[in-house]
Amino acid sequence: MIKISEIKEGDIKNVYKFCLGIFEELNWDKRFSYGLKNLKDFFDGPREIFFIAKKGKEIIGCVGLKELLKDKSLMKRLYVAKDFRGRGMALLLFKKIKRFAKKQDYKVIVLDTFKNNFRAKKFYEKNGFKPFNPKPDKKWKESLRPEIFDYYILKL
Repeated sequence: MIKISEIKEGDIKNVYKFCLGIFEELNWDKRFSYGLKNLKDFFDGPREIFFIAKKGKEIIGCVGLKELLKDKSLMKRLYVAKDFRGRGMALLLFKKIKRFAKKQDYKVIVLDTFKNNFRAKKFYEKNGFKPFNPKPDKKWKESLRPEIFDYYILKL
């Protein structure tokens, strides 16, 4: 049985290993792995959250939401373990974060993805996200690097 819940203190070390493993598996630029050592602290704003999905004690997915502006949220770290990809786990995590965003009265969710992450881009477009060009924002490091990332927006 799969359970999705908010990250807890006891999960921090294992979630870090899980996320770092995704970066290594997909050969992503580790300059953008900031915040992984303690995702509970990184997503600690009153309108922010980080969810993890577990099958038993094994972490199989995660996703977080940060506040950019009063009406604008940033979805980060939507990762699914290799053995669970293509089986609906990303959709479950996305629906959970989308419900949270709506409860927090966000009007949009934005996100970034590495330009070569074609699987993720297909997923986002299938679920209503549209490509866009954001204004550079110091609170959103990836928005400063359009040569590395593509950007998507979803109106809620």
